Amino acid sequence: MLVACLTGIALFYGGMSLTMGFLTLLPLFWLSGLISHVWHPTSMGLLGNLFPDRRGFALGFHGTGANIGQTLAPLAAGYILLTTSWRGTFFINMVPLLVAALLIAIFLSPFNLNTPQSKGTKASSINFFQPLLTNPLLGATALIAGAATVGHHGIIAFLPILLVTKHGASPEWVGICLSLYSASAIIPETFVGHVSDRIPRKLVLLFGLVVGGVSMLTIPSLAAGPFVLIPLISIGIFLRSLRPVIFAHALDVAPPHLKGSTVGLLFTTNQCFSGVGPLIAGILSDIYSVDVALWFFGGLTLSILPLFAFLPKFTQKEGEGTTAAIESESSAQTL
Repeated sequence: MLVACLTGIALFYGGMSLTMGFLTLLPLFWLSGLISHVWHPTSMGLLGNLFPDRRGFALGFHGTGANIGQTLAPLAAGYILLTTSWRGTFFINMVPLLVAALLIAIFLSPFNLNTPQSKGTKASSINFFQPLLTNPLLGATALIAGAATVGHHGIIAFLPILLVTKHGASPEWVGICLSLYSASAIIPETFVGHVSDRIPRKLVLLFGLVVGGVSMLTIPSLAAGPFVLIPLISIGIFLRSLRPVIFAHALDVAPPHLKGSTVGLLFTTNQCFSGVGPLIAGILSDIYSVDVALWFFGGLTLSILPLFAFLPKFTQKEGEGTTAAIESESSAQTL
């Protein structure tokens, strides 16, 4: 699946470089995004399976790679566009994808996300979605993931509108703000993931959501000057860096034989929030002002804090004792 995912994206990029109009470009663009989501459940499920005692660090390192790519890719594309067209840029982008697919095919040994202890459990599960959809701890974690994700996507969409329409910012300043926002999570994502392996993940999540939510509420009042970088960098460090912690927590509380499905469920929840949230924020911006959009994202992030009352203080990690499992079971029964 990993090899097919990277190869498929490369082929769709090559197809987009050959399209003759928007109506032929759009479906290929949509398919490239669709198949790219195949990567996450498989890759993150593999990491959670290989590093059960260091899931936070492994997923954080995984996220650091993504943040580096998101920071460097626009810069590389910009330089490529100086020498070729957007079609050539898409075609050139096939090369690293195909190389990565080839390296994985050669060097990554075949693996199965099911642990030996859980194969019997899988065989007895006719409907494998039921253990996920009936797990209250996983449900709370998915809602937390969705609210945190929609804030990240909301900033990318509405911060440029706020800076340009209200404060007359130049394209260079908008680019600087977005670049620093993306780059601010490169190192912290791995570090925060590592910290969550040492202290309860619940505490890390709670602190990051509070800081991120409050920072989003302050962006409109600071957007007129360079001080807007303070909340942006704070969100990158403390909120965006929570992704490995959220996924590690979900893998801790989910059935051990459904790691890939667990990651897929969280990404589905994130996409639902990311699809509806900006639409609501856009309506609020048109009715009131663009400031309200940022307040909406900050308020949504803080509004999910009561869900932490249903999360156990400690979650069971593979290889650990039974105390965490007892607390987790007690919390689930209470909910």
